[in-house]
Amino acid sequence: MRIGIDIRALMEGKTTGVEVYIRGLLRAIFLADRVNQYVLFANSFTDVRSKVQLFSASNVRYKISRVPNKLYLSSQKLFGFPGLETMTGKLDVFFSPHWRTTALRRDLPSVVTFHDLSFELVPEFFTIRQRYWHRFMNFRKAASLATRIIAVSESTKKDLRDLYAVDEEKITVVYPGPGLVAERGKEGTDSSKDFFLCFATQEPRKNLDGVLAAYELYRKGSFSPRRLVIAGSRGWISRLPVPPNLRPYVEVRNDVSEQEKTRLFHGAFALIFASFYEGFGFPALEAARNGLPIMMSRVASLQEIGRDFGIFINPFRPAQIAQGMLGLENDSSLYEDYARKARRAAESFSWERAALQTLKIFSEVAR
Repeated sequence: MRIGIDIRALMEGKTTGVEVYIRGLLRAIFLADRVNQYVLFANSFTDVRSKVQLFSASNVRYKISRVPNKLYLSSQKLFGFPGLETMTGKLDVFFSPHWRTTALRRDLPSVVTFHDLSFELVPEFFTIRQRYWHRFMNFRKAASLATRIIAVSESTKKDLRDLYAVDEEKITVVYPGPGLVAERGKEGTDSSKDFFLCFATQEPRKNLDGVLAAYELYRKGSFSPRRLVIAGSRGWISRLPVPPNLRPYVEVRNDVSEQEKTRLFHGAFALIFASFYEGFGFPALEAARNGLPIMMSRVASLQEIGRDFGIFINPFRPAQIAQGMLGLENDSSLYEDYARKARRAAESFSWERAALQTLKIFSEVAR
């Protein structure tokens, strides 16, 4: 088979869940499959080769055009031009690991991954510009036209069925692997465990104000309080408003590299994951793989992903988050119990398994 893959979502070089998914899955696919031919395409007026050319298997080729993105997307949306295969050559299957408007041949089998429908369920957490972008991309139509859909969780599958009326026979749940962070002890990294880690994109949905409020309460109750590190990709909050009294104890790291990310997960005491909504939740699995206890919101897919290891909290109640922090700090047996549960649970999530399931779907739609 000749499979075309849209990698435009990698062009910004961020470390959000979508990028983690694409990099982890494609890396595993190219390790597992040396037979099929893959054409990875992207488009940007600026040179994005360093951000998208991340795979070097012998059966992988890149097609990168240099058309201004607004012009390219508008032409695709309004006129269906240029068709995808004018760039990639004839394909047997098209795979979109994160939907962006694409002009496809009507009879070309297509597979689209849906990470979540947060923009439908909690639109108040998005800017007007982001809402317009989602309307322009028309995810509902993408779900309707796709030959098959991959959902990263049962929660996302349910949302697709309930909101877009997608036939559930068309949807396959394929759990991703545990992020891209190397396991603890694989390299020389700081393991002082002197800080709580909150790894999240800086946007309202991630509830960072609630985390800061919880941290303030925690400091009042702790005999020897640890620091708080908030890290991740820079979202659309221009600057995270850390209260003046907390600034000496809170470190904010923007747009961290994969190396920095690994060091943070290795050195952290525990993870705080207090989002109001998640389609999957990579930071939880990345922390679990490294044996960190995880306080996570009792919402959407997090209850599904973390059912065997999560310390569940109400994201609307900072006092409950603070209580969880103090409990881990003051009870070593509780800490070790949740660390052990986390590492054991992470073993059931595998990029290799996700790759094989995805390859099976490619074969099925190409028949």
